[in-house]
Amino acid sequence: MGRKYQIISGDGHVETPPESWIRYLPEEFRPYAPQLVHLREGGEAWLIEGQRLVPNGQNITGPGPIKIKGGSYFKEDGSPAEGAGDGAQRLREQDKDGIDAEVLFPPIFASRLIDSISDKVAYAALIRAYNTFLARDYCAVAPDRLIGNAVIPVTGIDDALAELEFVAAEGLRTISFHQFPNGSGFAAPEDDAFWKRSLELGIKLSPHFGFGQMSPTLDFVGIGTSGDPFAATLAQRISGIPPVFTMSQLIVAGVFDRFPEIEFYFAETNASWLPWALFVLDDNYEIFRGPFDRKLARLPSEYILDHCWFGIIRDPRAISMRDHLPFDRLMFGSDFPHSVGSYPNTRNFLDDAFEGAPESCWRQMLLENPARYYGLDLDADITETPV
Repeated sequence: MGRKYQIISGDGHVETPPESWIRYLPEEFRPYAPQLVHLREGGEAWLIEGQRLVPNGQNITGPGPIKIKGGSYFKEDGSPAEGAGDGAQRLREQDKDGIDAEVLFPPIFASRLIDSISDKVAYAALIRAYNTFLARDYCAVAPDRLIGNAVIPVTGIDDALAELEFVAAEGLRTISFHQFPNGSGFAAPEDDAFWKRSLELGIKLSPHFGFGQMSPTLDFVGIGTSGDPFAATLAQRISGIPPVFTMSQLIVAGVFDRFPEIEFYFAETNASWLPWALFVLDDNYEIFRGPFDRKLARLPSEYILDHCWFGIIRDPRAISMRDHLPFDRLMFGSDFPHSVGSYPNTRNFLDDAFEGAPESCWRQMLLENPARYYGLDLDADITETPV
């Protein structure tokens, strides 16, 4: 009998030097590509148009120790550091950490930080280059164990839809995005075309933390000046917790009403805040729906519990609070190779976190939930790690 899934991490990160994916960038756009520069004091930093020099550090912690600056993608002999190699190396690192598969989010250098590039055609080409590398090189080694999250550009609905079609054709099953599909921080009617097409293609929506503006801008107490003021009002008292304002916007924009099958997985949000947040969203709705003359078809908490999933990293309290949480919608992530991760001691971390919990809880969070969301077959033999 072959190897089966035992532990699936719902949140890891691809960290890679730029040449691994820049090679898919057409020559005319090469001058806009991020550059990795070696620092005099050690380690590297990213040089990206419109950004200050961004040093490697917490993003490439691997087994530690944590560095704020001076982190490197390379060992002293020039070989890739842990967490900075190719897909085959990543499989060996999964084995070392005691896990069997990961949902892999993009590095910030290939997603959020390149938003500042002035030539937006070059920016879209960079996104395409990264997604091509992810599908054809990195995850192709073992698509059942390396579940790559493609990046969606933030240059408007047409570019977002085009990239959605591309990554689906390349065989990737999930996407990460940090703005609404219209390219702004706020929900808009044109987003519906993207939500509709993602459902038709079977592509999973997996934003990291949240997407859009993370908290409302307030003119005076309780009234938001950006987006829908009612969304800002629902989120007051808890708007500092990602992804509360994102979910509030989706609710009041009617996304869950128009697309009853749509779901979002918010990675690395943790979950022990959820009971309080769900209460406050419902409480704010009851308090303010009259003054705003707004009526929802359901309570905010009901929308969230039916349409949203959440990822925990270092939140063992969520496991002890399992009777007060939607445990059937939680996933665990090792966050490797980032600084708050558990690598290479994930199994020990989980043993401690699940102490006293029934085995069914372990199976639910670490196997059944990610398998259900991402369509993984728990009975299938998974790809063996190459020697």
